[in-house]
Amino acid sequence: MKKRILFGVLGTTILVLGLVGAVVYYNLGFRQRADVLPVAIITVYTNEGLSDELTQGEYLDWGPISSGTNLMELWINNTGSVDALIRFDYDHQQLPGDWTETWDYNDVPIAPNEVRKVTINFTLAQDIGAGHYEWNSWINAWAAP
Repeated sequence: MKKRILFGVLGTTILVLGLVGAVVYYNLGFRQRADVLPVAIITVYTNEGLSDELTQGEYLDWGPISSGTNLMELWINNTGSVDALIRFDYDHQQLPGDWTETWDYNDVPIAPNEVRKVTINFTLAQDIGAGHYEWNSWINAWAAP
């Protein structure tokens, strides 16, 4: 009987200490936010006169193409305040595996207000299926080190 009372008192004590510990614990939760502003900013044009700007979400339209290498010229204007490096890429899963896109940009930084001409090489296999194709692509810009 004494053991039962002793265990009851001990259990009650542990429970009370646990509740006191829980009451003492305090948690301040909060959210954070920040605006990250680009320092390397570019505009992309499809003509040398810089009058046809390629805008966010717009199609870069190749029109009718055939197997082999197809070329498209773009003009990159660094409108930011720092030297910029750029990278072109596309969603490889959205095109047949034997199709490739590369460009001739040579990793030389583009100075502010400089316009750089680049050429995209779109290569299709010799035995392509006729049809309409669409895929996502992008050009990234960041400050040169």
